[in-house]
Amino acid sequence: MALFGDDQGRTEQPTPTRLAEVRDRGDSPLSRELVQGGVLMVAALAFEWFGGWLLDALAQVMRHGLDVRLDGRSLGGVDGACRELLGAAWRVAAPFATLAATLVAATLVIGYGQIGVRWSREALGFKLERLNPFTNWKRVFNVQALVRTGFAVLKLSIVVGTLWAMLGDRWPSLLRLHEQPLPRAAGEIAAIGLSLLFWVGAVVFAISFVDLVWQRFSFRQRNMMTRQEVEDERRRSEGDPTVRMRQRRARNELMRQRMMESVPKADVVVTNPTHFAVALRYDRRRDPAPTVVAKGADEIALRIRELARQNGVPLMEDPPLARALFRAVKVGQTIPERFYQAVATVLSHVYRLKGRTA
Repeated sequence: MALFGDDQGRTEQPTPTRLAEVRDRGDSPLSRELVQGGVLMVAALAFEWFGGWLLDALAQVMRHGLDVRLDGRSLGGVDGACRELLGAAWRVAAPFATLAATLVAATLVIGYGQIGVRWSREALGFKLERLNPFTNWKRVFNVQALVRTGFAVLKLSIVVGTLWAMLGDRWPSLLRLHEQPLPRAAGEIAAIGLSLLFWVGAVVFAISFVDLVWQRFSFRQRNMMTRQEVEDERRRSEGDPTVRMRQRRARNELMRQRMMESVPKADVVVTNPTHFAVALRYDRRRDPAPTVVAKGADEIALRIRELARQNGVPLMEDPPLARALFRAVKVGQTIPERFYQAVATVLSHVYRLKGRTA
């Protein structure tokens, strides 16, 4: 029986595309134990900071409700009773809302901090097959379920041990709380409760990192891919090879056409004389240095020379310079500084032939 379902042939790590797809379906490496432990700790701290505020508000409501003098209050009808209830709710609304907002914020931060914010309609949608026990038996009897059960038993054992360590020597005093004044007994119970809440949360939060590591490991394992799936995904992302080749050919043809349109505007074409041809343009008003506007080898070089002759662009034979420019400079780039002297010599000769100033 496979540990993570049918993993026959699934030897490849999941790709980012596969992981994004399964996360969009609602499957994420979320550790609920980490959320529970973190929220328990935040709840303990929140009650420590805001608990007194809430208790004071509740005490005011209780004193107000037990006031038999009424002090002009009218409780003779439904309206009066509703006003009293709304007043009581308003007194405790602020501290209660603060505590609730703190716990909700902690849950969202710890939960979404693990997996990021994602919206999945498929996870929220209703599916009838989820109610069928015969189709969902793999969800109940699998390694994931066994690990969750084992982790729950371990967590319960640690929590019970923590409770016993904290309360073991306090049982005698707890059993005599009824002999103490109510405020003192209530304060002691509140202190013990906050301490228990914090330490239980701290223990659960600490051991939940083991669950977090397991969740991420099992998430990648159950989404492993076969080599065929990886190849199919690569083809989908890159497209059909025939179409890519056709597109590349079309792009090259367009670039070649634009390059040929620039040859008549060149100042000189440096040749090899037959194998290479590089067309240079230099306009001091817009070019910081001579620019390669066209280049080619063999048939393309022949076409560049033909266009240059048809448009009166001078051809200069300089095999070393033509080969060096062809290999070092792309079309549309200015020449590097190491070619300045050689190109300047060529342009000076061309300018003298045309009667221009170099």
